[in-house]
This record gives sequence, structure tokens and C-alpha cells, in this order.
Amino acid sequence: MGESAAASDDLGDHRSLWLDAAPDRVRPPLEGEARADVLVAGAGITGLTTALRLAREGRSVIVVDQGRLGTGTTGYTTAKVTSQHGMTYASLRRKHGAEGARTYGAANERAKEWIAGLVAGESIDCDFRRRDAYLFASDASERRKIEAEAEAARAAGLPATLLGDAPLPFETHGSLRFSDQAEFHPYKYLLGLAELIEREGGTIYERTRAVGAKDGSPVVVETDSGARIEADHLVVATLLPFLDRGFFFARAFGTRSYVITATYEGPRQEGMLINPGSPSRSIRSVPHGDAELLMIGGEGHSTGASKAKPERYEKLAAYAREHWSVGRIKHRWSSQDFEPDDGVPFVGPITRFSTGIYVATGMKKWGITGGTVAAELLTDRICGRENPDASLFSSTRIKPLAEAPKFLSENARVPFHMVGDRVRDRPTREIEDLKPGEGDIVNKGGSKVAGYRDEGGALHAVSTRCTHLGCQVRWNAAESTWDCPCHASRFSVDGEVLNGPAVEPLGER
Repeated sequence: MGESAAASDDLGDHRSLWLDAAPDRVRPPLEGEARADVLVAGAGITGLTTALRLAREGRSVIVVDQGRLGTGTTGYTTAKVTSQHGMTYASLRRKHGAEGARTYGAANERAKEWIAGLVAGESIDCDFRRRDAYLFASDASERRKIEAEAEAARAAGLPATLLGDAPLPFETHGSLRFSDQAEFHPYKYLLGLAELIEREGGTIYERTRAVGAKDGSPVVVETDSGARIEADHLVVATLLPFLDRGFFFARAFGTRSYVITATYEGPRQEGMLINPGSPSRSIRSVPHGDAELLMIGGEGHSTGASKAKPERYEKLAAYAREHWSVGRIKHRWSSQDFEPDDGVPFVGPITRFSTGIYVATGMKKWGITGGTVAAELLTDRICGRENPDASLFSSTRIKPLAEAPKFLSENARVPFHMVGDRVRDRPTREIEDLKPGEGDIVNKGGSKVAGYRDEGGALHAVSTRCTHLGCQVRWNAAESTWDCPCHASRFSVDGEVLNGPAVEPLGER
């Protein structure tokens, strides 16, 4: 066995722990034509929660997903059911005022309890359990940050208490505890949601990618297979909208983060924990068979960055071994989400002029409660009810002072990549020079291609240009994918779309 293969074995199965659960039944793709009151694109927590709430309102509902139910971002989360979203409330108060912070906190607390009520009322077997959530300080500078966060969180009416230490097996510089939060198994929870949707008369189609939509009455949606769906309302819950209307790709910015699980000895790790600085570490334990696994997350970076390497996992494993009596690394995976430019998800009509298309995006890595909040807002909107929280989460809001710093800094990178990468990254290698498991921008027959040699020795070559707006993709060595550094589209080694906003695959070369 080679050195790289041995290192991969030391880092466990390259698979989400949640997807180790017994597979749900396979649902067919949509063929031909269909009609419903509401079409939901995306079968993660946002899409399925919205579909269930609308079905219970008496609406006919169809859900489509490009892959299998639960295999998007929800299947790769750390699954914290909490209103404690890292360093959130001090920033929200600066950008949206005290009332904005209170609204955000109350909405996420309400979402947490809605999940708890559904799990209990419908007996959903998803390992739901109450846990306190902690923001812990690794050093004195982080202590100052959590003190400011504590003051803002308490002012927002949240169950936040500043403590002298955190329940961790190493010294910290204090912590902020949110009491009575929760954690669960997200895939099992989604299976429960899907069963309830179908019980209410809804239909779920897998391997059905929505690629276009015509606004109007009805909304007409096209899929990659040529199937056609008419609906009074379309909810786009696809992480980032596959429709460019609203320009959310320029208002929410793709980030990737990494997770490992490990066996460990000693007392069970209590609580759900995260620190506010860099490097960030997210910590919890999770039931696995008759034991508990330690889960460590972190090492985040912008999608398409050169940091996307296996070393991200190795650093998490080293952190776990430093502080716990770790036996074996069991799983490793990474995930993608989008950070909104002003710190609040975008939920509502796709544009000010849309009559039937709605979006929910920018959950900033807290999509369990965030997606549940979005489902409430979208359901009220479609059912014609006013929701007092809608203004804060408005998808069409314009708040220059709150949005400008991140909007300008993130979008300044786009022309640099769009033009600079094409000029600067001239291939110096031939595709035949690639080693097994290696990808790079290389030369093939006089043309620049995105090349990859698989472990069996076969070569794969696709276009280097993202099909969204034409930026040059970059090799993600941690996941063996092609990622766009401009707007975070991702593609397989054969060019298949993994994450939008792109809807068309990379062309073969």
C-alpha cells in the first residue's frame, strides 16, 4: 500500500456518518408532465420542511431533487439544532439593530422547538436529544469576543449564560452557554419528513434536476430529462438558486468545511461546542451503535480555494488526538454552504417582480434551524399570511451599510479569477503526466483542459470553464472535484454538476 493510501485509511471512510443509516427506498425520477399547487426543488431540510407545512395546509405538493433525498448539504451537517450560531448576535445587532438580533434569535428558538414538537408528536426515530450549546474561548482574545456575544445574546432574549469554563478535557478561557438546545440524526429526520409528506398526499421525485423556470401563472419548470412541471408556486431550496434571477450568487458566498468522527475512550463529551476564532473547531458526540463517536468540524475556507486538500482532515484528526483518547478515525467528509453578505439568510420571492417563485439561501452553516425558519416564512407567504419576521429575512432587501463590506470584498475576487486565472494558470504539464488520484489544469493535444487520472489509471478531461459565468475551475484535492472560485459551483471529474448555481455540466475535452 502506498503512503497516500495509508494516510487515507488512517482518516476513516470518506463518507458522511449520517449516510451510514439504512438506505431509504429509491424514489423514481419524474417522467413526462406533472401539476401541483407547489413545486419544491431540493429535498434537504428546507425543501422537505416547506413541503410538509404546505401539504398540511391542504396544498398539493411535488418535491424534486437532483440526487437522492438527504444527500445534499443536510446529509453532511454537524446536525446541531440550536439558536447558538457561533459569533452571531453581536454582529447582527451592529448590522440590523437590537430588534433584528431579537427577531433572528426568536425565529431560530421557535424553529428548534418546532422540530422538537414534530419529533415527539410523530415519533420520528432520529436520535433527538437535548444538549446545551457552548461558544468557548481558546485564548484571551476569544474571551473578549464571547463576552460581547453574551451581552448581545442576552439582550436578544436568548438563554445565554457566561461561564468560567467549558465542558472540555482541556483548559479554556471561558464559555457562553445556550441552555436547552438539541442535536439529532439529520438523515433519519429527513426520512421522517418524507414519510409525513407522502402521508399527506405529496410526491417526491429523485434524480430530477430542475434547470429552468418560467415565472407566471402557472410557473413552468423544466428538468434536465425534459420532464415538465406546472405549479402555482415554485420554492427553490437548492442551497443556492439554480436561477440567476435575484443575483444571489453575488450576495451569498460559498464556503467549505470539514468533519471527522472518531472512537474515543473516557467520559462522554457533553454539549455542543464551537470557538469563535481561527482555526474554528466544532465539537459534539454522536450515538453510533452501542457507543458514542467524537465529531470534530472546522478548517473552513472559500469554495475553490487552494486550501482544499486532504491536510484539512489531518488537522482535525490531530486536534482530536491531542485532546481526547482517540482510537480510530471512522469517517471524514466535507460540506458546502453560503454566507449571506449581511449575516441573515435570504427568504422570499426571487425578485421584487416575481409572482410565483421563491427562494431560501444563505444559511451560513446553520441550516437545521435556518431551513426550518425559512419553511415557516415561505409557507406563510404562499398561504397569504403576514409574518412579522419576513422583513428581516427578506430576499429582496437592500441594506447598503450592512451588506457593503462583505459584498465588495467577496465580489472583488471574481474579476481576478475570471480573467487572471485564465492568463496566469497556463498548463506546464501534459495530461499523461498526471499520477493516479491527481487532478490539475494540464495540456491535452494543444488545448488547456481540467484533467484527472483515476486510481485505475484512466484519464478524464473536461473543460476548464465553469458553465455558470465562465470562471476557470480549480482542483479540489480533498474531494476530487472541480470547484469554481467565483460563485462556488462544483463538478465531478467527468463534469457533472454537484453544486450550483451552474446547471450545465463541464464539456468533455
